[in-house]
Amino acid sequence: MTVLFLILYNIVIGVGILLLAPLLLILRPKHRRHVRERMGILPRRKGCVWVHAASVGEVKASAPLLRVIASSGRDVLLTTMTPAGRLYASTLNIVGVSVSYAPADCIAFTLYAMHRVRPSALIILETEIWPDLIVSASLYNVDIVSINARLSEKAFRGYLFMRPVMSYLLRKFKMLCVQSQEDAERFAQLGARREDIHIMGNLKYAAENTNRSSIAQEIKGLFRDRPIIIAGSTHEGEERIVVNCFLSLRKRLRTPLLILAPRHLNRLKEVEEVITHAGLALIKRSMIAPGILPDDYEIIVLDTVGELADLYSIGDAIFVGGSMVPVGGHNLIEVVIHKKPVLYGKYTETIKESVALLNGNGGIMVESEDQLCSIISDLIEHPEEVARLGEKAFAVIDHKAGTLATVTDILKKAGIV
Repeated sequence: MTVLFLILYNIVIGVGILLLAPLLLILRPKHRRHVRERMGILPRRKGCVWVHAASVGEVKASAPLLRVIASSGRDVLLTTMTPAGRLYASTLNIVGVSVSYAPADCIAFTLYAMHRVRPSALIILETEIWPDLIVSASLYNVDIVSINARLSEKAFRGYLFMRPVMSYLLRKFKMLCVQSQEDAERFAQLGARREDIHIMGNLKYAAENTNRSSIAQEIKGLFRDRPIIIAGSTHEGEERIVVNCFLSLRKRLRTPLLILAPRHLNRLKEVEEVITHAGLALIKRSMIAPGILPDDYEIIVLDTVGELADLYSIGDAIFVGGSMVPVGGHNLIEVVIHKKPVLYGKYTETIKESVALLNGNGGIMVESEDQLCSIISDLIEHPEEVARLGEKAFAVIDHKAGTLATVTDILKKAGIV
């Protein structure tokens, strides 16, 4: 079954590339850049540690680990799947780390990438099960390690239908470092060897408060003493909820400022229409420059990559999206690392560990638009409560910050770094 699956998988992938790639390159110009990398023409880095982090969230989570590996004197190749992920990765500026797209998961491309790179190890962040990448690494006798791996109940049920294939792929891994006991059990049920599974916690608790850019303080200075509301990583339907809250707040509070950061930048036009339809004045973050005093604007739409985590440091009330609509939620740690409380909705399947820790400890789950509006108003009117809740939230995740040391120790014992 496994051999048949891999043959059919590559036929489908090959046909898909031939038929859809030209159309994708026409409709999505961002994908035209670095197309050679998608074909496996990666930088030659013989003996390096290859770290694969699919998108922005995984790249952020990997940053502390990348610094540890690079500081040990090892060259690192960091690959991503998305343009946003690659762009953010290029802002890390870690000496010894080069950035590339991962090859498309076609056996010809992945084998050629392995031939060029010849890594000593392949570290995959979270649950990126790309069959051809894993098979190619195995054929080149590369140590394959999964870091921060997790399996939701929904994903687990889906993988059960192809358990023989999953068992074959998971047994190619030298180690599976998973986030929880629950994840460990699910991977074992899919066929991973129990002796290869290590419970490490969540690497996102090792998030860095780097303040690499000065944009946060620039915006704080430009808008002086105005209270700042931030809605980060929002999805369709959530911008309307947040804007409605903002309209309600304007009736009772001194001129607040809303920073609205949609999760996907291809939705910018849609988000701007929601704002203008509400009669509010907006400015895009990319239009803010030294010398510009945008006092009259009420909403900043974040149209850049990699700045949201720093902007959370100036928020007086912060909501993280993907949680008021059935998406599953996004990273809450980026907020509490700045000693800020965080608001989120009830859809938190993908962040349930963080929610379990933070609920009642600086994390506030809201059930409705009215409740979100009410709590945002309370936080803005009671800055002393914001400070208290922020300290409480930070204490919870600071207690978990040993995850990086745990992972590093595991990798060192295995001879990976």
